[in-house]
Amino acid sequence: MTVEGALAHAVLTWGVVPVLWGCLYLKPGRCLWLLFVFAGAASVHSFSYPSGPWLDLLLHWGTYGLAVLVPFFFVRAQKTLAREFAKKQAALHDQRTKIQLAHDAVHREKSDRQEQLERLQNRFALVQVMATKLEAGEILQTLGHLWRKRPGVKGCLILRRQLNGSWGTSFTDGHFNVQDWLRVLASHPSMARSRNIRRYATPTKQLTLPGQPFALTCLLVPFTWDKDILALGILEVDPAHTDESTDGFNIERKIVSIGLRRADLYDLMTERSRFDALTGAFLRRSLMERLEDALRKSHRYNTPLFFALFDIDHFKELNDRWGHLAGDRALVALANAVRTMAHPGISLGRLGGDEFALVFELDSVKEVTTWFDKLRIYVADNPLRERETLVRMTLSVGISSYLPSRPPVSELMAQADHALYQAKRAGRDRVVVWQGPGTAAVTGKK
Repeated sequence: MTVEGALAHAVLTWGVVPVLWGCLYLKPGRCLWLLFVFAGAASVHSFSYPSGPWLDLLLHWGTYGLAVLVPFFFVRAQKTLAREFAKKQAALHDQRTKIQLAHDAVHREKSDRQEQLERLQNRFALVQVMATKLEAGEILQTLGHLWRKRPGVKGCLILRRQLNGSWGTSFTDGHFNVQDWLRVLASHPSMARSRNIRRYATPTKQLTLPGQPFALTCLLVPFTWDKDILALGILEVDPAHTDESTDGFNIERKIVSIGLRRADLYDLMTERSRFDALTGAFLRRSLMERLEDALRKSHRYNTPLFFALFDIDHFKELNDRWGHLAGDRALVALANAVRTMAHPGISLGRLGGDEFALVFELDSVKEVTTWFDKLRIYVADNPLRERETLVRMTLSVGISSYLPSRPPVSELMAQADHALYQAKRAGRDRVVVWQGPGTAAVTGKK
């Protein structure tokens, strides 16, 4: 065998093996085609040598068979493993998806629980404020801060209904223009009378200001008791949270409505316990509290203080002749006259019957007596009209003064009462200033 023949024999025998392996691994059809090509070439080469062609041919075909069968089984096993791996990977992927869904569900439930817990804590804080605070302003401010922290709430404004029917601001986060909303309520009276939560989100329900659209998605939350509107909450909310948050607002508005009603009753009780229902003057206890405060201030800063008692002359005869209703009108007229002429530093109280008291934080007794002389003249020049008859009134006044070096507090009312008694004895319709036992300075009618 020549060198060329030996080289061709080696190439046909061993060089075809990697080619067949590569073709079988990539594309088995191409591998079979090359198999037949190399087998044909090997057969031609083998029969070109008359000596021993069958042995050479058997050697080539055996080599080609092994070159094909080994990678064939290898590829088959690889595909089987790939299929099993794909199945396991799909199973793991499904398991991972289920675990992720379960995790997301737990996370959502956790978020919901946390939100519910936060709402319960906020409502507990609100109820705690209602239990400890008796001022409507503090309750509404607490509610406003809680609302402002809720998800989806972009702005908050709470208006409080005043006694005269107007609206006052109890809470605002700075986002709202209060005057704009007051104009909205004035332009849409039905909004201020609604007793249910109302939503303004669709174009057909857009709120409008004079001359310009009011493009907000908002909730109007009224606080009601019976048929009265106590307050009104206005919230700008995210449209996605509008529906889901209405129930929570409804619960909170019912709680706060009870607190506002309780605060109103407390204010009413406080007012009735401090002020006389007929004349509006301080009752005796409230006036004594103000007198004690004024005395402490006078003692601390070494400033003068004056206390006066005065009543209507012959008030019993006025009641007997014209009736008790006329006497009530006389008391109201006198209290109104005092309030008309009063200025800072003067406090009016009713001690009982027709007897009134005044606390003066003025600089001198001359100012006090001058003020009372003006009051006597004002009362005399404005008589009551009863049954087409003018009923004139006169006043008797007793004044005592307090200085840190002068009489103790316990004697102040006694001195004013003694001065009033001296005014009665001197003929009424006059002002008497107590200056010591048996002495008095008299002004007014002689």
